[in-house]
Amino acid sequence: MHPVLFKVPFPAIQSLGIKGPLPLHTYGVLIVIGFLLAMYVAWREAKRQGQYTEEVLDFAFWALLGGMIGARIVFIVVNWQDYLAHPLKIVKIWEGGLVFYGAALGGFVSYLWWSHKNKIFGVEKLRLADMMVVGLPLAAAFGRLGCIAAGCCWGDTAYHLDAAGQIVADFPVTIQFPEGALAYQSLLGSESAEVAARMRDIKATMPLIPIQLMDAFLEVGLFLTLLVVRSRKWFHGQVLLTYGILYPIVRSSLELMRGDAERGYVIEGVLSTSQFISLLMASASLVGIIVLRRRGMAAVAEPTAP
Repeated sequence: MHPVLFKVPFPAIQSLGIKGPLPLHTYGVLIVIGFLLAMYVAWREAKRQGQYTEEVLDFAFWALLGGMIGARIVFIVVNWQDYLAHPLKIVKIWEGGLVFYGAALGGFVSYLWWSHKNKIFGVEKLRLADMMVVGLPLAAAFGRLGCIAAGCCWGDTAYHLDAAGQIVADFPVTIQFPEGALAYQSLLGSESAEVAARMRDIKATMPLIPIQLMDAFLEVGLFLTLLVVRSRKWFHGQVLLTYGILYPIVRSSLELMRGDAERGYVIEGVLSTSQFISLLMASASLVGIIVLRRRGMAAVAEPTAP
């Protein structure tokens, strides 16, 4: 992991009482890259279809604003007790603390407001939503790479000790976070005294399932799937609703291998917050598909992908 890319000297800010230089956090940089890539894909899709290219660019700001606010709000709600005790941590997004589901929901709410404001209704709202959602998995993939850099959203432990007391990984590929990482600090306080002592000796966490990398690879696969759906869809809104079913399946499955308690639970140790949201999202998307098909919004003629 490499949480800080480099530090930027800003002598002028010292007069304001802010100590420099300012760190440029890898987590934030990767989130911005993912967002820009997702918007570029949406713009390319609009250009391919010959419509809404300007609207996609216009919506970019609101997508970013809604996504960031939603991502932060959901994380704070899940961990409200921690933030009640340390309210200044609310602004420290470079330490992690962004929930992708919150970003997706915040972006969706922003889209509903923005499209209404711009008088985009009915089928056209669904058509544009299909364009917007295609690149969303790429944004999530870069976000998960940012999680590795920040040391958050880690996987469950995956190791055992052999007869000689040596650490043996139980997973084909594992990841260990060094001292100072969020994962290290959290696990040091939650593991047994014996495991904590071993972590101090090796100055790193025990081997963990690389859940962030797995998620990133699956997001790329989801992106490729949406590319296929968008050129063969039967009705407007199908790409959006396909994502609304497939992503919850991916997320709920990966949640079974997560090791960070900070993600929160609806039913402690049984149903995580993200799994609960996944259940609601997939159910709503399935209903949406049935309703749109029954309303006859089929036989959509789309241009052939270049």
